[in-house]
Amino acid sequence: MKITDLQNAVQEIDFNEEKQEEMIRALKGGKRRGGQAAVLRVAASFAVCVLALGILSVPVRAVVKSLVQERMEAQPKEEVAELAEKTQNQLAEADSRTRDYTAGEKERRGKLYAQYLEGLFPTGELVQVASEEEAAEHEFCFLSTTAVFYLPANRELTDEEILEQIDFEKKRDYALQEQHAEEIAEREAEKKEQVKEVVASGGINEEQAVEIATGYLQQIYGLDGSGMEINHYYVSEDDFRPVFPNSYCVNWSDLGNYRYYYFHIDAADGSLLSLSYSHDMKERMAERPSVAEAADQTASVSEQAEQFLTEKLELQETYEEIKSYYLVNTESERVSGSVDVLFVMADGTARQINCTWDGEVFDYSVTTQAHYEESLESTAYWMGKEYERDHGYEVEYRIESVVN
Repeated sequence: MKITDLQNAVQEIDFNEEKQEEMIRALKGGKRRGGQAAVLRVAASFAVCVLALGILSVPVRAVVKSLVQERMEAQPKEEVAELAEKTQNQLAEADSRTRDYTAGEKERRGKLYAQYLEGLFPTGELVQVASEEEAAEHEFCFLSTTAVFYLPANRELTDEEILEQIDFEKKRDYALQEQHAEEIAEREAEKKEQVKEVVASGGINEEQAVEIATGYLQQIYGLDGSGMEINHYYVSEDDFRPVFPNSYCVNWSDLGNYRYYYFHIDAADGSLLSLSYSHDMKERMAERPSVAEAADQTASVSEQAEQFLTEKLELQETYEEIKSYYLVNTESERVSGSVDVLFVMADGTARQINCTWDGEVFDYSVTTQAHYEESLESTAYWMGKEYERDHGYEVEYRIESVVN
């Protein structure tokens, strides 16, 4: 099953904002956020394999700031090993919270994360508990058995508490990295040899891929990467379920504001294979038209998607067909939270644009019409299975398409 299938399937599942963001990012990039992966329930067995094997093919995000690195390395090895073991046991869970963050908490977290990277650390540590009974005794804590952050019910988090959560997430990253340090080092050595072969055959190196991706980050989003963490790695054909084999994945994470930017650059010629932006997914996908309105609304979405291609990606091309796709729950007659627009060229190549129903682009990839439609059929199937798991009976999700 293709990663896109899982990305689309999440649109109909009532996950909170962070779970949706983390899931799509983890599945598209084959890695974990903040030490805690999000697993899509409709394909749990697949996702667990990604987490169990993918960590060896894709390094955990490096702790790039020296002060943070020093703090991580100063931890007692026993504590790091214990945290790694707990984290490994939570692979089938995704972080969740007892309530949403307030607007004020989101704003302060973004600022505090930047300060954390520069050496502003909490004075205490996040309380971890093993039962709901223990969690009830604390205003703010982490229930390790279910990976739930218990937040104060009647007040906002303090700056200290936000820093404690950031610190805890960073320590999980480090612990998991240390647990698999030997395997990761071996895998990285293999990658270096593969990259040498790529360059020898006329391809680009990793530094060139980063430069190309940085150009797109500026061109599309107006950002230069400052204040964010960058990670990049080569994706080979022998990686577990590679999304884009023989490519470089270059990504930036603004963990303070839960914003993530992913680019896959073709290692052979430096072309852009895909990009994705993840932020506030639940809010962005909440607004959707009725079934009666959806077909007509695709015209506006398609127009904005084409503007993205011409204005943001600066592509001037002629398309044989422009077609929009979305799914409909046949029981509730509710459309999916996003619409895909496919720009098909004469040679069979297609540019896939994923948009919210108001036309905001959050994903782009190079594919073919046949491959995309096969993936969409798989998405509809897994969404039906998910509905059956939750409600006891299966519902069909039909595919709707409109030529624009």
